Amino acid sequence: MTLVGITGGIGTGKSHVSMLLQQRGWVVYSSDTTAKVIMATDDEVRSELGTTFGDQVLTPNGVNAPLLASLVFGPLPENDANRDKLNAIVHPRVLETHMKAIEAEAEKGTRVVAIESALIYEIDLEDGFDHIIVVDAPSQTCIDRVTARSGLSAEEVRRRIDKQMPMEQKRGLADFVIDNSGTPEDLAQATSTIAMIIEAMGAASSE
Repeated sequence: MTLVGITGGIGTGKSHVSMLLQQRGWVVYSSDTTAKVIMATDDEVRSELGTTFGDQVLTPNGVNAPLLASLVFGPLPENDANRDKLNAIVHPRVLETHMKAIEAEAEKGTRVVAIESALIYEIDLEDGFDHIIVVDAPSQTCIDRVTARSGLSAEEVRRRIDKQMPMEQKRGLADFVIDNSGTPEDLAQATSTIAMIIEAMGAASSE
């Protein structure tokens, strides 16, 4: 089985690439989606979140996302500390959940599994993947995309971008880079080309 990581910055289009790969037949797991499920259903994680950030961050169906975001994405050092605390609570459970899913897919004979995560390089997971795809786009394009869909201000989005590993560094570490600065058709073509290469490499290695 070939294990692929999909990463990039906020607004670069990671989720769109993941959707295109799913339409192609790939099995793709999203770290954001998994984290939301865990924060909604894992009693131990919910208890830790309540203890760390206050019960007001919890809702019956998950967490109060705007409130939690205000605690971890602000401009103060305490916001950085809160983000580290949140990651320490949630990320180990996400990783554990994905490991179990990967094992199950391997047992089923799934040929390609992808994990979409913004933090593959930041938490030193890159060695666990056969290939890593970085999705990139110009900074202003990313800001415009996120403000349009989220209601965040441009300054809030810039602040989140500044907290991430620089995209230039991610591109330098990647096995494949998808430039998402063009049209949807351009993105679909680039994604398809890289998918075909990865599939061919996996087929060759299994011969």
